[in-house]
Amino acid sequence: MVAQSVKNKASQYTSLDIDRLRMGVKLQAPIFDADSEKNILLLASGKTITKGTIENLKKRGIRSVRVHERDLQNLMLAPGESQNSEPKSNQNKRRQKIRLQSVQAASQKQEMNTQRTDSPWHIQTSSFLHEIKPVQNSSYSTEMKNQYREQFTALTKITNNVYKQLLSTKQISMRQIYDITNISFVQMAEDMDLFVLEGMTPIDVGNFCRHGLQMSSLAMAIGTQLGLSRENLIKLSIGCLLHDTGMDRVNSQALWKTKPLNPIEILELKKHPTITYDLLNQVTEVPTISKLIAYQIHERCDGSGYPRGQKGHQIHPLAKIASVADEFIDLVSSRPNKLGLLPYQAAEKLVYEASLGKYDCNSVRALLQSISLYPVGSLVELNNGKQAIVIRTNRTYYDNPIVEILEQDGLHQLTNLLDYDDVHVVRAVSEQELQMA
Repeated sequence: MVAQSVKNKASQYTSLDIDRLRMGVKLQAPIFDADSEKNILLLASGKTITKGTIENLKKRGIRSVRVHERDLQNLMLAPGESQNSEPKSNQNKRRQKIRLQSVQAASQKQEMNTQRTDSPWHIQTSSFLHEIKPVQNSSYSTEMKNQYREQFTALTKITNNVYKQLLSTKQISMRQIYDITNISFVQMAEDMDLFVLEGMTPIDVGNFCRHGLQMSSLAMAIGTQLGLSRENLIKLSIGCLLHDTGMDRVNSQALWKTKPLNPIEILELKKHPTITYDLLNQVTEVPTISKLIAYQIHERCDGSGYPRGQKGHQIHPLAKIASVADEFIDLVSSRPNKLGLLPYQAAEKLVYEASLGKYDCNSVRALLQSISLYPVGSLVELNNGKQAIVIRTNRTYYDNPIVEILEQDGLHQLTNLLDYDDVHVVRAVSEQELQMA
């Protein structure tokens, strides 16, 4: 009984780097030294985190602490937020004024917040999130934008080579796979928003290699926000990159039909996860978890997916992340029998369906932190009547992105909506509307 009590207590704590602590927070529970096996108490409940507190801990050689789940949300700095940011009281006032413009999206966000503790992922010292640069209040570098685009084109060709090799020889060049993941890590660390922008662009129907690469990019961004380590992000990426190899072995011509697919055509397409898994099972170098991700990408938390109709805990947590990335890219991409949604409409649909239990709420929340509710690259209308392009996310403030306002003189005015209480997005705008304006 005592052992069980200790185990339960430990499971309620999460490791957090000392540089990620937010000042001005009053502890609801004690915090301990994360690097010690002796449960050394550092601060008791009721204490307030101050600049002096953090400096004293650093002088003692403390680099990370174990924080109770009750304090984690308040104590952990958001990506882009520094320990020198405005006081907590001001942040709370600002948060209270921030409202999602879609009533439906707001209610779903509240629903998701009640389920946060169900996530198996936590921000730890090994999380790749610590390597991401803070949110940049600037436009993209033209040189870097061209570089990312060229690299993405090159990576698409590498992915195509991997597909061909797997299908013809039942072997895979893991060196090429790691080339893809290594470049992705560098791009994410340098400019996460630009990395996501390139990865979420709608794709042409039947371009399975590019879809796998884009899905890998978006899934890695989501996983980063959830606190995944490099090791788990690589496994996630590999599963996403290879998940559609089985489409080459089924009759996929139905994807080009202008009419809705009939039941037989749907059943034919649903065979591809099993075929992919059988192909990957012959390659010992591919991690077992990556094979499972590729197999379960089309499963849904409510049991409505395929190939086995698995639900909830039957689906691997990394596959739940992959399914959200896959569905978002599918929703924004057009096919002969369907028109792609605006990125905002796709995000809103995923939020709504997550509230119904179809998708993992934590993964959808992390998607919004990665792309914002009005995704990067979207055209939007502000409440002052002006139109703008979403340039960057503000992570947890997903309805208040950084935008470039389109002025009548043709110049773009960079504006961080988080800095303005009286300016907000009212709706997404289509390209056609912009051309008519």
